[in-house]
Amino acid sequence: MSDTSYCVPQWKQLCISALAERNPAKVPERIAVARSAVLDQIEDNISQSSRHEQLALRNALVALDVLRDLTP
Repeated sequence: MSDTSYCVPQWKQLCISALAERNPAKVPERIAVARSAVLDQIEDNISQSSRHEQLALRNALVALDVLRDLTP
């Protein structure tokens, strides 16, 4: 883990890991874990999240859905 990882929310780290996964057999599980983390973040902080974070969370879900659709 890099020294700056403490600055990046866990849900974002998991999304990056899913998007960067090179092993096709691991991609579905990475997507599922990342998607769950994003949805948990949305549920836990729905009223406290900034508009910027809400947009980032929505964009993450879209990116994960696209990745899922592209995965054989």
